[in-house]
Amino acid sequence: MTKTMNEIREMLRNVQKPGRYIGCETNSVRKSREGRTTVALAYPDTYEIGMSYLGLRILYHLLNDMDDVACERVFAPWVDMERELRSRGRRLFSLESKTDLDRFDIVGFSLSYELTYTNVLNMLDLGGITLESSERSDEEPLVIAGGACCFNPEPLSSFIDAFIIGDAEEALPDFIETFRKLKGRGARREEILRSLASLRGVYVPSLYEARYEKGRFAGIRPIDPKAPPVIEKAVVTDLENAYYPEKQIVPLVKIVHDRTAVEVMRGCPNRCRFCQASVINRPVRIRSVERLRDICLNTYRNTGNERIALLSLSSVNYPHLASLIRELNSGFRGKGVGISIPSLRVDEAFYGIPEMISAIRKAGLTFAPETASEGMRTAIGKDIDNAVLCRSASIAFSKGWRRLKLYFMVGFPGTDARAEAEKIFDMALELSGLKKKVSGGSAEIKVSVNPFVPKPHTPFQWLGMREMSYLKEVMAAFNLKKSRKIKVEMHDLGQSLLEACLSRGGRETGRVIRSAWGKGARMDSWNDLFDIDKWNSSFAENGMDMSDCAGRVYSFDDALPWGHVLTSVESSYLMKELEASGLAGP
Repeated sequence: MTKTMNEIREMLRNVQKPGRYIGCETNSVRKSREGRTTVALAYPDTYEIGMSYLGLRILYHLLNDMDDVACERVFAPWVDMERELRSRGRRLFSLESKTDLDRFDIVGFSLSYELTYTNVLNMLDLGGITLESSERSDEEPLVIAGGACCFNPEPLSSFIDAFIIGDAEEALPDFIETFRKLKGRGARREEILRSLASLRGVYVPSLYEARYEKGRFAGIRPIDPKAPPVIEKAVVTDLENAYYPEKQIVPLVKIVHDRTAVEVMRGCPNRCRFCQASVINRPVRIRSVERLRDICLNTYRNTGNERIALLSLSSVNYPHLASLIRELNSGFRGKGVGISIPSLRVDEAFYGIPEMISAIRKAGLTFAPETASEGMRTAIGKDIDNAVLCRSASIAFSKGWRRLKLYFMVGFPGTDARAEAEKIFDMALELSGLKKKVSGGSAEIKVSVNPFVPKPHTPFQWLGMREMSYLKEVMAAFNLKKSRKIKVEMHDLGQSLLEACLSRGGRETGRVIRSAWGKGARMDSWNDLFDIDKWNSSFAENGMDMSDCAGRVYSFDDALPWGHVLTSVESSYLMKELEASGLAGP
């Protein structure tokens, strides 16, 4: 069903931000649905978050550039819009044609953060789609998902018909074409899923079962001959010629990252042992300076966006960064376009290039030492020492910066709570004081602290998260520290605990997610809506404990819930890296 504008106006009168649901933005695409495969790209968070996600922008335009596909967008409604939909008995609808979600052929979720999982269920329910994959009829949409979270697909495996694991712009066109042909000749859902399972990067959970031995999880195995025993990720091998939309949507409302985001490099040459993104995005692939210059100039012409962000996991490691900045500064001269670089690893060479300083100034300066202990930085593979940090900060202050932001993690194995907090605070004070030597007065330092969450497919995947009592002790130690120039922000411990449970969970976690959603859990990444009690009771109802799930330590012989999903990194390499770290392990 397509909603009339009168129906929509009635609902929008009662919501805080109606611009989230209007659509009709410049460069949005409206195609006739007749005779085309219809796809709803669903982002399980608000419009402002979803429209900031480069992956969604790429896939939206990639699919709409296919003649026989009509792709539209849908985002998680805020609580006021959900209330309007439910009170009126209306279904969640797409932005472009205002079509109910259950009227699409395919609904595809982008999963970039585990705390959006209840939003997935909420959107399915609001859209009139049966929650459990096994209970859906042939007339209902195929529900698929992609994104970083899909490298452990098991927690959502009961609700998703098929996962696309790896680079979706590589796998999705073949996926859509296979679906279109089978659907066109009247194939049923089961036949379509079996055929899709043969494509690289596609995981169909219904064709697999969880195996147990003596009550212990022993792995995931196929129960259909067309299902491969392991899932190899899809990979874009040629980033230079990979699809990039130069005529992007211009949002109607202010979004979190209101800028043109251009990926200069995929993958990361650094080998930080805690970093999942580094592992799942290998190998490193780069775009040329010429290609990036053309992308930026053409996108600017089509959008008028005056901010360009050069993105990658570590943009300062892009080998031609200085040349690229010079080219862009030349191309945009006199146009008032700002260029920003996420600067997480910097040194004197970086600050010796005036063009680089100009490029980064507007975005502020951020360091991510991760830990204040040099020994622990060596253990986690963060190859940067205190002298480099101090030297970089001093040069930055001499070039005119007055404030820094520092990212840290706490809770690595073998650490002491009070010592962790004291070292971090002392490092912030030291860096702040360096400004006195070059420009008078201490610098303002914002310290962001996150609990360490051991993620799948990293060398630390066998470790557990530190207990909550330890993390609360760290927080208490920070509260004892006072400085007018140092501001410490610590991530909500309950949200971090839930992230660990969901990122490391197996199929049984799906029951917990459904239970929590039934209790009203949604928008769990928003501090004002997150309710840890709902999750604690949901885990308990299913015979589990959050702290035990997050803190579980695996041995090298244990089957891992995500073990059937392959990256380009061998498990044997991860084992050696854990042993080399010297941290407590199997």
